[in-house]
Amino acid sequence: MINDSTLYGFLEKFIYNATSEIDKALAEKRYVSKYDKYPDLKFRSNGMPDIGEHGELPINIQSLFQKYSGKADIVREEIEGYSELRAHLKQHTEFRSLNSVLIDSSDLFDTMVDVFILNILERYYVQKTGDEGDKNLLLSIYTPLENYIYAERISFDISAPILFAGFEFEEFAISENVIIRKISDGHHKARVSIKSYSPPVTSALISSATHELVLKDYSTIKPKNFSQNSFSDESVYPHDKFESFFNALKICTNISTGYAQVLIYPHDWVDSYKLDLPCITGTSVKKYPNWFDNFYWNAENLPSISIEQANEIKNICSKILTASDNKLKIACKRLRYSYFRDNEEDSILDILIALEALLCDGDKGEITHKLSMRIARLLGTFTDDYESIAVFESMKKIYAFRSAVVHGSSAIESKREIKIPDIHTPIRTISLASDYLRATLKVMIDNPLYLNPKEIDKLMIANSTQTTQKLLEH
Repeated sequence: MINDSTLYGFLEKFIYNATSEIDKALAEKRYVSKYDKYPDLKFRSNGMPDIGEHGELPINIQSLFQKYSGKADIVREEIEGYSELRAHLKQHTEFRSLNSVLIDSSDLFDTMVDVFILNILERYYVQKTGDEGDKNLLLSIYTPLENYIYAERISFDISAPILFAGFEFEEFAISENVIIRKISDGHHKARVSIKSYSPPVTSALISSATHELVLKDYSTIKPKNFSQNSFSDESVYPHDKFESFFNALKICTNISTGYAQVLIYPHDWVDSYKLDLPCITGTSVKKYPNWFDNFYWNAENLPSISIEQANEIKNICSKILTASDNKLKIACKRLRYSYFRDNEEDSILDILIALEALLCDGDKGEITHKLSMRIARLLGTFTDDYESIAVFESMKKIYAFRSAVVHGSSAIESKREIKIPDIHTPIRTISLASDYLRATLKVMIDNPLYLNPKEIDKLMIANSTQTTQKLLEH
């Protein structure tokens, strides 16, 4: 429904008349100015998008209305409907309120009026397909802008493109309001220019996502004027919800991923247009492992997530989102830090902080021994991949690596790997520690009773007296 039929009537008259004038000007000109950038979408051999900014350059329609020397190719004041449209906009209460910071400067306000009009005209012209006026097209362009002008609150979806991971499906629901979905080609093109200057993130890295995590149905009070765009502020976004998903993905698959953008998908409103591109906004962020910056977009083989893994992620993610235990939140945060780090020394400290938060109870005693016994019992009972005694012995070696890091021991290099009986190739200490943390988190998320370490002690006594005795002997 149109709120201001008078405004739309003036606009419709101007747009149709201006379209005819553009056709005439383009037919007469030898050279027509073009934009210097327009997105170009290709795909790398590893399946990731490669979004450039120098595709087939579109004609700069607005340049026909600008004076470079002498008279402009099209004088907008001479087009029927323009003067009435401009005068109406300048007195339009809601439009003026969105430009309140410019009203005291008549030249700046006049410029904003022209920008608004020509922005609509350009989008209409590049999207029209016939010679006759297309009312449906014009309404589809005008209505979202008018909705924004009149709105008190604006609603939208928020998304985070998921870096360097393939998906064996197009869409998957994590919950009623959280989904994973494939990014359309148009939205790929629209998002390549959405970035902030700090922290700097390369376009090649931003491009490297085929799917996005979408949080649906958010809203906020509309900015008081066009110059106040809070969506460029990283701190306004619900990163904790994104982090819960990425932690669940890591726990279930051991895939290292993250996100370099946060995008806003408007619900039936826009504040401006960019040619024919879909209307999204947002900002760039650095929520991914540092080593991604080392040309990881050129990697030949990237991991892929199946529907079975997605179901497992769904289960764990929903439980993380609703968990209230602070120990679990600390451990998840430290898991995330651990694979963002540049080196193993920092990562091992994060992992053991997480394990101690989960498995220690504050009692005095030998932490290494107590934690090793508890994790050995827990993983030995609830997983098929780990044998209790092997876990117990390996945990002591993991702690030895941690101690070498903390105390600056010269023996640190000899502790970076652990030899496991019956396995010929040594395992990186940091890799095994990370596996233990992910497995422990999964067990505790599925069985929150054991967030109380005393319950693990009961488990040792009740279910495996013989195994516990063997652990004590070691």
